[in-house]
Amino acid sequence: MDVFTVYIPRFLLCLLKKKMSKPLVAIIGAGASGLTCIKQCLADNLEPVCLEASSNTAGLWRFTEVDEENKDPHSSIYKSVIINTSKEMSTFSDFPIPPDWPYFMHNKLVAKYFDMYAERFQLIPYIKFNTTVLNASILPDQRWKVRYVTKGEDETERVFDYVMVCTGHHRYPRLPKYKGMDKFKGIQIHSHFYREPTNFRDKRVVIVGCGNSGMDISVELSENASQAYICTRRGTLPWIVPRLVNGKPIDHKFSRFYITWLPQFIKDHIIKIISKATIGLPPPGLEPKDKPSNSHPTMKTNFYERLSTGTLIVKPDISQLNEDGSIEFVDGTKVEKIDAVIYATGYQIEYPFLDRDIVCDQEVLKEFDEEYRENLVWLYKRMFPPKYPNIAFIGLVQLIGAIFPLSEMQARYVTSLIKGYIPQHPSIPEMHKEIRKHQKLLQKRYYNAARHTIQGDYFIEIDSLEYRLLGRQSWDGAADAIRV
Repeated sequence: MDVFTVYIPRFLLCLLKKKMSKPLVAIIGAGASGLTCIKQCLADNLEPVCLEASSNTAGLWRFTEVDEENKDPHSSIYKSVIINTSKEMSTFSDFPIPPDWPYFMHNKLVAKYFDMYAERFQLIPYIKFNTTVLNASILPDQRWKVRYVTKGEDETERVFDYVMVCTGHHRYPRLPKYKGMDKFKGIQIHSHFYREPTNFRDKRVVIVGCGNSGMDISVELSENASQAYICTRRGTLPWIVPRLVNGKPIDHKFSRFYITWLPQFIKDHIIKIISKATIGLPPPGLEPKDKPSNSHPTMKTNFYERLSTGTLIVKPDISQLNEDGSIEFVDGTKVEKIDAVIYATGYQIEYPFLDRDIVCDQEVLKEFDEEYRENLVWLYKRMFPPKYPNIAFIGLVQLIGAIFPLSEMQARYVTSLIKGYIPQHPSIPEMHKEIRKHQKLLQKRYYNAARHTIQGDYFIEIDSLEYRLLGRQSWDGAADAIRV
C-alpha cells in the first residue's frame, strides 16, 4: 500500500472533522445574560460551556445573605428589591413572563423566571457551577485560553473559539474617599452588602448617594432607624419618576416615536410634568439642577413623603468623618452620634480575569476626564473590543429600560456573527471612530460621572419581538406576546 492511499483519506478525514465540529464558546456567568447566551448558542448549533461562580443561576437577582460563610456575595440586591421595569418589557422574546404575575416583580419572582427559562430550554446541563474563572487570554490563532477552577477539583485550562463575558457591572463596589474614614468607629459598608433595615433599628444612619439604591435604603431606614440622613453629592436631588402612570407601567407609555422622533427638550418637559404631577415637588433649594435626560432616572414614589416626616433628612456631600461619631458636611453643618454610614455610590467595572486593555484601550484614556475614565469601557456596539477578536461583553449597559431583552439581542447578534449570518466588523480604525463618537455623545448628554460611561436608553422589547415574528427561529407566540 503506497503512502497516498494511507495518508490522503486521513487528511481528508481531518478536514471533514474540523468542518463538522461545532465552535466552542465559553460563557462566563449564568445570570440573565449568560442564560440567554447559552440558549442562543444552542439555537445556532454552537457548543456552549457556561462557567458560573455561584451554585445557582440568576446572578444578581438571586438574593444571598451576607454572613460568615459568604462575606463577599456576587449579588447586590437587598430583601425588598423590586425590579424597576415592567414584566411586559422585561421578558425574553420567546418566553413571556406569566400574565398573572405583578407588573413589577419582587426579586424572588425575577429569579424564579430565570429558573423557569433555564428549565424550559434545558440550559442547566451546560453550566459548570461553583467555578471561578482565573484568567482568559488570547492565543496567536485568535482563540482564547481560559483557566478556571471548580470547587473541589483541580485547576483546568481549556481553549475556546469564542468568549462571551456575562458577569455584569454590579460586582465591585466603588467607594468615595472622605477625610477621616479610617478614624470613624461606626459601621461603614457599601450598599452592596446591605440586606435589610432591621440590622439598623434604632440607629442613626447616613446614606451617601441618591440613586435608586440610595433612595430605597434611605426610605427603608427612615421607618426603622432612629434617624436617617441621605447625602446628595451634587447638592440637589435627582428627578424621580413613578413606576405607574394612570395605572399603567411608565415604560408602557414610551413608544419608538417618543424615543427617536420627539426633540429632547419636549421629552424633558414631559418627564418634568409626570414627575411633578405624581411625585410632587422637592423641598426648596433641592430642585434638580440637571434636565431629566442628563442622568439616569430614579424611582421612589414615597421619598418626599418620608422627608416630610422628618425621619429622613437631606444633607449635602460629606467633608469629614470624625472619630467621635460626628460627620461634617460641605455646607459647614454637622450631625452627631452617627452609628453607621452606607455608601450607595455605585460600582467599579472590573474583570479580574482579563487584561484591562481588553475592556478599555489604554491609549484612549487620556482623551477623557479622570472621573469619567475610571469606569470607561471601549467597546464597538457596546460589546466588542476593537483589538481583540472573538470576545464579546453581554449586558454591559446601564439601560434606561429593560436590560434582559437587550442581552438577548446582543447574544443573538454574537452567535449570528460567529455563524457568518451577518457581516464581520469593520476595520479597527473604523471601530475606534464609532466608539469615540458614541462616548462623546454620552459626555455631551449626561453629567460627568463614572456611572454614565455605559449609559443607554434603548427601549428594545418590541424590536426583540419583531425579530421573533420575522427573523430566524421565529416563534408562533410572538404576536400574542405583544398584545398587552
